[in-house]
Amino acid sequence: MAGWIEIAEPHDLSPWQRPLRDPPAALAGAEAKGVQQASGPFVSYARMADPGGDGVADGVWRHPDATLTVACTIPMPGVKAAMWDWWFGWHSLSSARYRLWHPAAHLRSQLARDMRHLPVGRARYVGNVSAVDEYIGSELTRLAIAFVAPEAFGIDPVRVDALGTAICANVSLRQERIDNGQLVHLIEDTADGCVMHSRFHLGSLRSRVPLVGSLLTLAVNRPAARRWLLGDSLGLALLRHCFEEMHHLAAILPELHARFGEE
Repeated sequence: MAGWIEIAEPHDLSPWQRPLRDPPAALAGAEAKGVQQASGPFVSYARMADPGGDGVADGVWRHPDATLTVACTIPMPGVKAAMWDWWFGWHSLSSARYRLWHPAAHLRSQLARDMRHLPVGRARYVGNVSAVDEYIGSELTRLAIAFVAPEAFGIDPVRVDALGTAICANVSLRQERIDNGQLVHLIEDTADGCVMHSRFHLGSLRSRVPLVGSLLTLAVNRPAARRWLLGDSLGLALLRHCFEEMHHLAAILPELHARFGEE
């Protein structure tokens, strides 16, 4: 992919190349509910940092406008929010690192810019774009993930810092040139580790195809089109993927951070 940057992995990562960990028990309960009908519109990301959170239960929610919200909550004993800020600044330049996260579904990762000269943490990924190839369920997806500061999504940065951190991004389909959603991982430090509260909102579609892009955007942002383009199976596959990848990486993230955290 012309224009994207990937480094040759300089480290032996074999100690952390492990089979996918079994997902947490909470996944089965969330999947069993299927796609639930939300009574109202998408709940603002800003609410995630409120005391008690945004009130969105784990699962897949279909809103009246046919957009989808995917929500999952994962306790992570032994992991701290700062480790996640480091991870998002460290792993994306190397496909080998990216595959550690979900060895069964992650294939390739590249970046728009090499930001290793900046301080470790948010500075290494906010403002950058990650190009990833991964399976969501059985579908191979090629995504561009553009990371933004929490305040870009209306989340109070003071509250975020008091809780831990928040990783926020706009997501698009690279080949189709369609912006199709956003993600937020709000990570709340606890006495024994942290808890990750993840939200994906899919369906605010925008085509960047020259000339016909505005017409395509109007056509796809209708409930019937959204239901066809963003089927229930996609929401459920994304729910499983999030539970799997976050739970798996949480088991090895403290070791990775202890070894490479200064990079």
